[in-house]
Amino acid sequence: MIRKVKIADAQAIAHLSEVLGYLVSQAVVERNIARVLENPQHEFLVFDNGQQVVGFIEAETYEAVYSEEVMFNVLGLVVDETMQGQGIGAQLLTALEEKAKERKIRAIRLNSGSQRQGAHLFYEHQGYESNHSQKRFLKFL
Repeated sequence: MIRKVKIADAQAIAHLSEVLGYLVSQAVVERNIARVLENPQHEFLVFDNGQQVVGFIEAETYEAVYSEEVMFNVLGLVVDETMQGQGIGAQLLTALEEKAKERKIRAIRLNSGSQRQGAHLFYEHQGYESNHSQKRFLKFL
C-alpha cells in the first residue's frame, strides 16, 4: 500500500536511505520527516507491504526562473534490495505522477548517478528520458 510517510517510519527510512548510499541516524530522519510533513511543497510517499516500509519516493516542488513549468524534483526513490523487481518502484513513481496531476504539475525531473545503470534502465522503462548530462558539485559550509 502506498501512503504518506509517518514519523513512525523513521527506522525504515533510515535503512532505505543507506541503500541509496546515505548514512543517517533514525533521530535525524525523525526530525526531517516532521519538517517534511509541515511543508505543502513536499511529497513523501512510502510503500508499506503490511509488515514494514520497503520503499519510498520523496519529491519537492521545483520552480526555476528559466522554466515555464512547475515541476516535481525527485529527491529520492528507493526500494529495499530484497524487494526490487516486483513493481514497487513503478507504483511509487505512478503515485507521485498522480499527486503531480492533482496539483496541476506537468513535469517530473530526477537525477541519477552515472554509475546507476540499472536505475537508468528502470527510469527509461517508466517513460523518463535523459535530457541532460551534469556533474554534481558540493561544498559543506
